[in-house]
Amino acid sequence: MNRYFSFRYRAWCYLLVVFGLIAGCALKTTVVPTAVSPQAIAVASTEGFQWPDNDLASRFQQYWTLRKAGDSAGSFEYEAPHVQEMVIRGRYDSFYNKARKDWESIRVEKINKISDQLFEVDFNMMAKTSEGAAREIFFRDSWLLFSNQWVHVLKDPFMTGDGIGK
Repeated sequence: MNRYFSFRYRAWCYLLVVFGLIAGCALKTTVVPTAVSPQAIAVASTEGFQWPDNDLASRFQQYWTLRKAGDSAGSFEYEAPHVQEMVIRGRYDSFYNKARKDWESIRVEKINKISDQLFEVDFNMMAKTSEGAAREIFFRDSWLLFSNQWVHVLKDPFMTGDGIGK
């Protein structure tokens, strides 16, 4: 009788677990995230400045709009193919997935032509401190014309591994 009771007890436990799993799976609902276009960051330039290519100006603004919004998946798509191969995606996401509400606008200072396909863009990010004071952060961006499309060349040693023993 003890043996029969053990079998029956185990069978009921097994059935309860199976039904619990089935019921749990049936109750799952999927939430589809809605795509929200981030508000474009304002890009101005110093007097006399001219972009060498309208596509570069557009891609530059789109990239920095995504970075400001913390859209690391979107900004990663703008990175050059060799950068995408070098960078560990999880590290990229952890660094660039935070929205930067303190970034207000960009003022492009100048462009340095390195070659016909490579340009460096010097600009200041206009930002606010936590106390509300205005500040400027200098950036130097590299952009590469690759397969007739401008791509960002990330030169962050924490992302690419340069200079930190890798």
